[in-house]
Amino acid sequence: MSYHLYWMSGAPPVWRVMLALNLKKIRYTETRVTRDGGELNEPSFGTINPRRQVPVLMTPEGPVRESIAILAYLDRVKPTPALFGRSPAEAGVIWQWIMDYENHLRGAMVTMSMIAFRGEAEARAGELSQALDTGCAEMETILHRLRLMPWLGGADISAADIVFYPGVQWMRKALARLEPGPLHEMMENPALIRWEKQIEKLPKFAQTVPPHWAEGDPKNLDVLV
Repeated sequence: MSYHLYWMSGAPPVWRVMLALNLKKIRYTETRVTRDGGELNEPSFGTINPRRQVPVLMTPEGPVRESIAILAYLDRVKPTPALFGRSPAEAGVIWQWIMDYENHLRGAMVTMSMIAFRGEAEARAGELSQALDTGCAEMETILHRLRLMPWLGGADISAADIVFYPGVQWMRKALARLEPGPLHEMMENPALIRWEKQIEKLPKFAQTVPPHWAEGDPKNLDVLV
């Protein structure tokens, strides 16, 4: 089987897919696209993904888009390690944490990130304050879980951790541009840092880190998360 990933540096959904591919030891080739390079607007890319977004994973069965859908696909291709659990109970817990993040924290994270990266903290102070408050409330729930369990899904790494980790790193990038506050303190919680270090020990982790982050390149910081 052959797999080919279309990706963009800095996009958390892309990072999710790279982490999963490496965790499952699935080999793939890749094409890096850029926001201003025009690749996403090419007619050929439109046939792969009409939404003209990445990630897209080309598979023997055709293209698969949307990061969580790709994780589910990969779990069927190679069931071990199981990203979505081995039992109905495990699957329920894992999906619960994924949807908690997607439905409750992600929106606030996007808002604070866009404000921070665009230097609009003063002009959009009300929006930022609300996003930070939501971030604190949601992170407290997550931190409580990580104090009790090594992973969000339980005893083993799962799709919940892979979905959440890139968002945490994106949020750290945003918070570094904002005045210190309660959310900054929460991000230094030992349980969260321990969990991050576990993920950073995954196979080929360094290859998944957005290249331009290490290079200090400000481009693509506003890609959708």
